Amino acid sequence: METTTKKQPIKRDPNLVPLSREHHFGLLFAWKIKQGLAKNASLETMRDYVLYFWETGLQEHFLAEEDLLLNILPATDVQRYKILREHETVRKLIDQIEAKTEFSEAVFETLHTYLTDHIRYEERTFFPYLEQQASLEQLTKIGKHLAEEYAEPEDNFQPEFWVSK
Repeated sequence: METTTKKQPIKRDPNLVPLSREHHFGLLFAWKIKQGLAKNASLETMRDYVLYFWETGLQEHFLAEEDLLLNILPATDVQRYKILREHETVRKLIDQIEAKTEFSEAVFETLHTYLTDHIRYEERTFFPYLEQQASLEQLTKIGKHLAEEYAEPEDNFQPEFWVSK
């Protein structure tokens, strides 16, 4: 008899859970972009959605990670540098979409793929690394800050271009 092993969920330090919840919303955002492309949604509508999502959560999420998490690590840390570089790449893609430079399905596809890969990297590699590097006091400070500042993400964008008609 063949047995299958089910992947166990990643055990996350409770102080980082709010950021992991936001990652879930980020993955959902990327999925909606992918669905919009598959359904030939208006690029203008998708542009509006990207800017909406950036302004209502993703931008603040990046700033929180950079301020709360990356400052724990030394400036020369390879993981720190990788996260900063990837955040900058996402910012540039969003700037291109906003300015309508290289405004095509390709830039939306790149955003979808890049952001999905980035979030998965943070969840599977960077967060476990950070949990090993940070002291309990540092993690507790992060958790306290997030508890005071965290609001459950909302996505009320209309029209729902990713839904089948």
